[in-house]
Formats: sequence, C-alpha cells, structure tokens
Amino acid sequence: MPVHPYFNPDDWSQEVLPPQSLLLIIGVPFGSCLAVLGALVLSTGIPSLLLLGDSEKSPALALLRAYRTGHLISSALALLAPFLYGALVVWLFRVWGHKLGRKTTLLSVPAFTILAGVLLLSVAAGAWGAVLWRGELPKLCGQYSADIRQIEAGEVERMTLLLDEKSVPDHMPGAPSDDLTLHRRGAAGQDTNFEWVTLRFPDGLDFTPVPDSFCVAGQTWGWNWEHVQQYEVTYTSNFHLVAEITPIP
Repeated sequence: MPVHPYFNPDDWSQEVLPPQSLLLIIGVPFGSCLAVLGALVLSTGIPSLLLLGDSEKSPALALLRAYRTGHLISSALALLAPFLYGALVVWLFRVWGHKLGRKTTLLSVPAFTILAGVLLLSVAAGAWGAVLWRGELPKLCGQYSADIRQIEAGEVERMTLLLDEKSVPDHMPGAPSDDLTLHRRGAAGQDTNFEWVTLRFPDGLDFTPVPDSFCVAGQTWGWNWEHVQQYEVTYTSNFHLVAEITPIP
C-alpha cells in the first residue's frame, strides 16, 4: 500500500515518542496539581509558625493575629490556585519539552492538553468549592478581625462568672483538629442569666483556677453564686476567647 508522502510511520516509533514523554504527558499535570494542593494543605501550618516567633504580651491577641494571617494566606492561595496551576504546567511543559525535542513535544500536546484540562477543573473545584464557595475562610477572617479590634480597643465582653470544672483541649476555629492551642471550659453567672457559655482559654494565658472553686452539680444557682469562687472574665464576642481572667476576692 502506498504511503502518503507527508506521513512517515517511523515518526511514531520509540525514537520519536520515547517512554520519557510520559513524564511530560502525565507527570507535569499531576505534579503541578499535587504541588498546588499541597501548598493549600501546608498553609494550615502557618499560624503555628507565626506563634513560634511571637512576642505579643496578650496570648489571645497573638492567637487571633496568627490565625487571621494564616486564613488570609489560605484564602489567597485558594483563589489563585487555578492560575498557579496553569502557570506551573506551562513552565514545566516548556522545560521538559525542550529536553525531549520539538517533534516529541508536538506529538504529546493533545493528550497533555486533555489531562491538564481535567486536572485544572479538579483544582478549581477543590480550591474554590471547598474553601471559597462555602465562604468559610473569608467569614472566619472577618470574625478574627472583629475580635482583634475588640481587644485593641478595649471593648471586649466583661462579666462575672462561675467556672465549670471540666476543661477540654480545643483548637481555634478553622484550624486542624490536632492543632490544640487552647482549652474550652463552661461558665455561667448573673450576667448570662445562669445560662452556660463556652469560654476558650489560650494555653499561653497566665491563669490557674483556684482549687475546689468550681460549680457544684446538684446545688442551686443561688447556692453556687454564694459559695463558689467568682471570676471577672473579659473575652471576645465571636470566639469567646479569654483575654483576661481574675479571681474576685
């Protein structure tokens, strides 16, 4: 059978399309996808790094500033993730394309474009859908900023409360569940109409409860108010993060 003069079957041989071309077709899109998504995951550790070098006197203010910065960076990375992925794909394609040769690169373009396009949609859906479309991180950034302004302006909630004995390790809202930077404890008093509220105590807060000074189960609120140690507590409105707590003599 005659062969078309412009088509040479040898162009599709191993000499033109070597196994290394799989690195271009598959490795570049997948590597770029993992790099961008990995950066999003690693950005959750930024607050912990900021706290390591913190010199803030107020542990509550330090936590709020560190996590606001971390969430802002995560939001920016999520917003830019598809564009970062596209730029990384193009750059790596050009680098590896030059090494493999012009003809091999051109033959790899169709399969590469399809795979890169599918992964681009995955990156956009993962970054925008999970982070931005739900509005979780932007909402948290606003709440962190509001609590920071409260502390800086001295406009935090100030109440006289009784403490519950039970204390549970906890993490800041939006932080990984294993990032335990504070303790959660219930409190109630006349200022809350003896309804329990949850307070978050930063681990760096200089506070040790008075021994045997907690609410006694089974006793009335009136009895507890008269016989149990009272505390003056200042805390933020959004996250109930305790800025100061002092036993009342």
